[in-house]
Amino acid sequence: MHNIARLVMTLLLVVVLGSGFRWLYLHRDQWLTPVSQQTVIRVPESLWSVSLQDDGGRAYAFSKFKGKPVILNFWATWCEPCREEMPEISALAAQHPEIAVLGLAIDEAAAVHEFIESTPVSYPLLIAENEGMPLAEQLGNTKGVLPYTVVISAQGEVTQTFFGRVNRQMLQKALNLP
Repeated sequence: MHNIARLVMTLLLVVVLGSGFRWLYLHRDQWLTPVSQQTVIRVPESLWSVSLQDDGGRAYAFSKFKGKPVILNFWATWCEPCREEMPEISALAAQHPEIAVLGLAIDEAAAVHEFIESTPVSYPLLIAENEGMPLAEQLGNTKGVLPYTVVISAQGEVTQTFFGRVNRQMLQKALNLP
């Protein structure tokens, strides 16, 4: 009797796993195709009217970055992968000042200020708080995850999005940098 129960449970596990893998296989294009190979996504015009402040209260109007390549990195102080990717993003930003790199913190100003004290970066970290996730969703974050990074061309098109941690090589490839 015990062997029959074990056999039934094993068969159920195989069926469930098999169904899951089948679903992933049938929907693989949704997960594997980069944005650059999908339909071109224009940045919503409303993005250019957004203005956010850094932890010191300095306002950054996104309209000033229109016509430049832009990297928007959505992050939070409590997000370990977010913190891990920052040194590489910072190095890229320092080496390529022609690219606007902005960190949008889905966090409170006090937490961001404390973070900046211990981990300085070469690009502005803006306080997005409650505006951040809806903005990320408008730019393709359908999964609601952090970190989430969006690469926008000088023509105002989303050319690449990244769910999860990025590294310098990924961003250089997305921006066609050496």
